[in-house]
Amino acid sequence: MKILLSTIACTLSVVFFWGSKPVLAQSVSAQRATEIRADKLPSSAVIGQLSAGAATRVLSVEGGWVQVEVRDGAKGTRTGWVRASTLNLQAGSAKAADLPNGRLASNNAALSLGVRSLTPRDNRHALIIGISRYADPAIPGLPGAHIDRESATQMARAMQVPESNIRYLQDEQATGDGIRQALADLNARVVEGDRVFVHYSGHGTRYNDPNAGGCVEALLAHDGGTRGTITNREVADLLKPLTQKTDKLFVMYDACHSGGVIKDASTVRTRGYTNANDDGLLRPKFASISEECGRPVNIKGRNLEIEQTAQGVLPQDIVHVSASRDNEVSFDDAQKGGLATQFMRDCMLRDAKDLDGSGAITMDEIRMCAQDKLNKRMQNDANFKPHNITLNGNAGFVPAWFSQAMPVTAITSVAANALPASVTTTSAASATPATPAVPVAALTGEQALRQMFDQRDAKRRVQVTLGKNALKIGQDALDLAVQSDRAGYVYIAMAGSDNQALHLLFPNDLDQDNTIKAGQPLRLPRPNWRVKAGGPAGTDSLLVMVTDGPRDLTALAASANAPKAGPFVASLNDAQGRAQLGALMSRSQGLSAPTCSTAAARQNNPLCSDAYGALMVSVEEQK
Repeated sequence: MKILLSTIACTLSVVFFWGSKPVLAQSVSAQRATEIRADKLPSSAVIGQLSAGAATRVLSVEGGWVQVEVRDGAKGTRTGWVRASTLNLQAGSAKAADLPNGRLASNNAALSLGVRSLTPRDNRHALIIGISRYADPAIPGLPGAHIDRESATQMARAMQVPESNIRYLQDEQATGDGIRQALADLNARVVEGDRVFVHYSGHGTRYNDPNAGGCVEALLAHDGGTRGTITNREVADLLKPLTQKTDKLFVMYDACHSGGVIKDASTVRTRGYTNANDDGLLRPKFASISEECGRPVNIKGRNLEIEQTAQGVLPQDIVHVSASRDNEVSFDDAQKGGLATQFMRDCMLRDAKDLDGSGAITMDEIRMCAQDKLNKRMQNDANFKPHNITLNGNAGFVPAWFSQAMPVTAITSVAANALPASVTTTSAASATPATPAVPVAALTGEQALRQMFDQRDAKRRVQVTLGKNALKIGQDALDLAVQSDRAGYVYIAMAGSDNQALHLLFPNDLDQDNTIKAGQPLRLPRPNWRVKAGGPAGTDSLLVMVTDGPRDLTALAASANAPKAGPFVASLNDAQGRAQLGALMSRSQGLSAPTCSTAAARQNNPLCSDAYGALMVSVEEQK
């Protein structure tokens, strides 16, 4: 669509845009000689040597390890891991320490505001629970759960959770009552509009509950027994206060709930087994406390997402990842941690691809990447098939707004892309994602706006009334009224049928007053500006957002690639443009103020909230 955007003073066609430059990997030197390892483990295989003073390129900085790329003579380049202490990361020209993860490295480039946008946010929280040993000696240990703690911490950092907002329960701390208290304490720290990440690594189990009419699934805390067995229904009850306040609640279980596929589970569980395709020792993450429920014959399928939605929680506002289906065994690697956790970590931090060219990495794209890694890890195993990582709730959730310079030229399947973002994306009928084979079609403007729409807090209600659903080209002007169930700030973005640009219609240079009062309609445009249909014939899509706090959009006007042309701003409908718009629209301007640093300060202060409500509407342009 090419619309005519007019004011009292002028009429113009908008063709300008803004963009961003990728952040490239940084070159640093080795402070001393060191071994290059295949993975972030002291016991991992040595794949090369880095001599003192040698230059290397930093691809990712994760905890105490750095992923580097080095020249290996005629063999070309090689990628591996070294201890961070062996490199000169503080070199002024390198700025390598500014790379929090591989998503910002070359060949996986992020927008130039990426480093700034990935700074910690005081309204983000994490609870990381890991149980590697149990009070009952009959329950086998999971040594990899200690490693999952660091992996989950890296995921939390990628989601901009500050160190001070990460809480841990490990082993003896993670009793049933300890977990209950930790969730209650988390709820006390969280205020409306905050975001929460909960990660559990340990055994899952299933037992018969006559009151529930069959087998129920549960997490097995350190102490086990009645108080140490926490059913999904109880977890849903414990999380409900959080879901009523958070804009997104992201829960990951690296556990499984069935031992039925193991004929002699006790033997395999205690000794583990060696996968010929990898040097790690794997252990099933299931503890059988009920013979009749240890086999997948009377499974009710009451997973956590089902339990929560049964309580009225909106699927749009929750993200649940489970290491396996309810009739599968998931595995713990003694040296690298849970398979699901380590692969979800790697894909979130650097390896997942922007399959649809949307400009951001969604949870479903992260899941598909992790599943592919898991399949390859277990492809030569003689005893077990790969377990399937399941994703329920908001599959379109973007955990952090970083992007790649170029989209992958493939998608997994037409059926998968046809699913709405708030449905289960893995089911019994769709096991392992298909190998990418179908070329990616250019993302439409409507799809680009819908990705931002998918990040909304569905508890915030927005209504839009159009003066006309159809506009005559060259004659009719856009007219609408916005109403919200709470006060906030209105932003309107539009994508037209020409699929060339995403226009930010409001606020603009002529009208910066975008505040709205709860329950009171706001009519737009105001008399000093209007938006007239300029063709071609087709459908225009509008995203109307009401944010709790104002957004700082000065970066749009400041971009060298975005010369101003009248009062309006636009971006090309490409991956970089969509990513930058999403990054800026997802952060409240007030979060940079010291007044948002504590829960008490954020309480009843909408300026400290990233959350927003949204609605999408369509307008037809006709000749």
